[in-house]
Amino acid sequence: MLHALILSDGPYTLRPMTEADVAPLRALAAAHAGEYAHMGSFPTAGPYYTGALTAPDQMPFVTLVGGEHAGATRYMDMRPEHRRLEIGSTWLAPAHMRTPANRTFKRLLLEHAFEQMGILRVELKTDILNIRSQRAIEGLGAVREGVLRRHMLRPDGTQRDTVMYSITAEEWPEVRARLPASSAADTD
Repeated sequence: MLHALILSDGPYTLRPMTEADVAPLRALAAAHAGEYAHMGSFPTAGPYYTGALTAPDQMPFVTLVGGEHAGATRYMDMRPEHRRLEIGSTWLAPAHMRTPANRTFKRLLLEHAFEQMGILRVELKTDILNIRSQRAIEGLGAVREGVLRRHMLRPDGTQRDTVMYSITAEEWPEVRARLPASSAADTD
């Protein structure tokens, strides 16, 4: 069952988000609010979490490094009838950026999606202005498919173009080889 799913590798752990995680995650995000301006939904806002906790097509995770809150991510837009899902709404506290954390969390989520859930396609999306996120997604080995023009509104009300990426089940073995265990992972 996904709601009991805990994924870990060394100091990096993903566990299902609970209501008790909302306040510490909001506080952590608020301490670094400028880092998350390109997210479609702002991680200091309560609905960012409560919406994920109640949405039937989402499975939100808390990211932990050494047992401490480091951010959040989720499986979303889960479509079992099409054997696809998205990994998104990911944010990390600055202390964990450019460390093995993001690649390790993504590897754990991808590994579970492809190897345990039988997913055929994983999607990843980001704001066209978020170059750091685009480079990180490309560093995973995801294929850039194009740009969804005027896709959504940013928190400031401006229209966002969204860059769409994917990894398919056929591509997974090659992508998996690029994402070693955390002890040997490259930084983002």
